[in-house]
Amino acid sequence: MEEILIVPDIHGRNFWRPALDYKGMVIFLGDYTDPYPQEGFTQDDAYQGLLEIVDFKKQNPDRVILLVGNHELHYYNRSFASGRFDANYFERYNAILTGEETAGLFQVCKQIDKFLFIHAGLTKGWYDTHFNEFSPLGNTLEEQLNNLFLSKKEAFDEACRYRGGFHRAGSPLWADANEFLDEVDHYDNTVRQIIGHTQLKIDRPYTKANICLLDNRQLYLLKNGKAVKYIVSQ
Repeated sequence: MEEILIVPDIHGRNFWRPALDYKGMVIFLGDYTDPYPQEGFTQDDAYQGLLEIVDFKKQNPDRVILLVGNHELHYYNRSFASGRFDANYFERYNAILTGEETAGLFQVCKQIDKFLFIHAGLTKGWYDTHFNEFSPLGNTLEEQLNNLFLSKKEAFDEACRYRGGFHRAGSPLWADANEFLDEVDHYDNTVRQIIGHTQLKIDRPYTKANICLLDNRQLYLLKNGKAVKYIVSQ
C-alpha cells in the first residue's frame, strides 16, 4: 500500500499546510471549522483555510480525500448545532458543504485495504444500531456509510454520555475514544480505524487494538502499516 499523509482535526490551525506540497495521497480527517478561542485562531482563519483545502481537493480529486467531522455536521443543518457553532458563518460553510460544485468533495469515510479513515470512529454500538439502515446502501462499508450520510444525516448526530449525549453509542462523527476502551469487541477486528476527534495530550499517536487516534495538531504518515510523524523535508 502506498504511503498516505493524514491530516487530523484542524479547527483553523495551520499545521496542515505542508500537505499542499505532498505528492501522494492525502486524507483530511475532518473538523476544519470552529477554532478554540484560546488558541488564537479565528473563524475566518478556519473559513479561509477550508476554501484553500477545497481548492486543493479540486485540483487533485483522485488523491485528496476530505472527510466530514462533527464540526461540519452542524453547518449542514442548524438543528445539529453543538459546541462552538457559529451562526454568523453558517451560510458560508453551508454553501461549501452543500453547494452544487463542492458538496461531492466531502465524504464520511474512506477505506483503503484494511484501514478505515473516519473522523471519530465506528463503534460496535452504533454499527449494531444502524446496520439494517446502511447495509442495503452499497456493497462495501465505505459505500454504505457514505450513502447513509447522504440520506439520513440525523443518524450521525448521535452522541453518548462521554460527549454529553444520551444515545447508546456515538456516531462515526461523535464517538469518543473512551467508547472504544469500554467495548469488549469491535464491529470488525480485521479493520484498523484511523481517527481524530478526541484530543490527545501526548505528542504521539494513541493506539489500542484496532484504533489509531491522531488528534494532536500534527501531520502523520501511514507508512508500513503504522502512523508516524510526518517530517517536512528541507
